[in-house]
Amino acid sequence: MTGLICPKCGRSDEKIKFIDAFCTDCYPIKIELPGKMGFERCGRCSRMKFRGEWMAYNERKLKEYILGKCKGDFESADYDIESQMAFFMIRGSKIERFLPVDFIKTICQQCSRISGGYYEGIIQLRGNRAKMEKYADMLMGKLERITFITKTEEKEEGLDLYVGRSKPVVKLMSDLGLKTLMTKKLVGRDQGKRLYRTTFLIRLE
Repeated sequence: MTGLICPKCGRSDEKIKFIDAFCTDCYPIKIELPGKMGFERCGRCSRMKFRGEWMAYNERKLKEYILGKCKGDFESADYDIESQMAFFMIRGSKIERFLPVDFIKTICQQCSRISGGYYEGIIQLRGNRAKMEKYADMLMGKLERITFITKTEEKEEGLDLYVGRSKPVVKLMSDLGLKTLMTKKLVGRDQGKRLYRTTFLIRLE
């Protein structure tokens, strides 16, 4: 249908799209947008805080979450993070709405701990020097998936890997079947809770 004039604003379908007898600006659309939303994002590793947890930046999850907060009579919806525009399909027409989202630059707990030299455990590789380098590369690859490595330190007696969290290391040693001498040392308290530092000694022959 052509030659339409919007009964509310007087514009024609030559200047703007129509939905039924009204232009898209005047059509009584029921779309409820959420209030301004904000997400924390680490300025160092680019991870985002999503539903209370830090995770790798995931644009798809963000879009799904943002659009899930929108309510109304639309068939489908999309969101462009860069322009902060939401797009709704209603009766074959695309309706645009500005939906602001803040990305709050901060530093995640992991990056904060790394920069502060924090570590809960030390993996000590000792013995066969030839095997030491091979095991260090293997362990570092696996450790980076489950925790973080604060630093590595070469010593006369071997190689030390300083790791952010000790609990995942216990499971990793078990999964790999590595014979490990594990010792714990009390290093302080945090709100009454005892804090331990764990040493994992691996002898390579």
